[in-house]
Amino acid sequence: MDGALSPLLATAAIAAVQLITVDAIDAATRAGYDPLRNWISQLALEPRGWLGSANLALCGAWLLAYAIALRRFLPSPWPARLVALCGLGFGFVAVVPVDPGMDFPAGATPVHTAVGAVHQLAAVALFAAGTTAAVVIGRALGLIRPAAAVAGVMIASFVTASILVTLDVRGIMPGGPSGLFERIAMFTGLGWLGVTGLILQRRH
Repeated sequence: MDGALSPLLATAAIAAVQLITVDAIDAATRAGYDPLRNWISQLALEPRGWLGSANLALCGAWLLAYAIALRRFLPSPWPARLVALCGLGFGFVAVVPVDPGMDFPAGATPVHTAVGAVHQLAAVALFAAGTTAAVVIGRALGLIRPAAAVAGVMIASFVTASILVTLDVRGIMPGGPSGLFERIAMFTGLGWLGVTGLILQRRH
């Protein structure tokens, strides 16, 4: 049984590579989109938004597969639960769209809807689950210091991104690099999950 599930330990690495690669290509080829300013979930807007949504949803599916493997290979159920929550979170933000804003889509009027507010709350919950998962998995693998460093980068980057996007939306400091700091937080967390999966796979 363990041998059959061992390949699933690599799915977190697949999730990280896929999301980062597709995001980079989609962001670079989307008219009016600024990856330094705009957030990843904004790629789910416009007619080509299906690609951004699919990228997030598939990333979530890979993480759910990783959670299944973690439940088998780690004694505590919490790493698997937290990663599963991350997977579900990615799926949720993929289907519940963010509001238009920060000049994207081009020409769209910025709005603030209940659906957009739910999306934002889900994004915060996803970040919290991902940060906690990074620490819990690191502790389970005896990698406490690297896990703490990853969590520190994630927290600092996400808080910075949140401040910058608030200043941008309110017109106090438009054009701030909130998208850059969001990507640092998300890519760091996903990268760490991928690394821990590969480490665990080598140990088994």
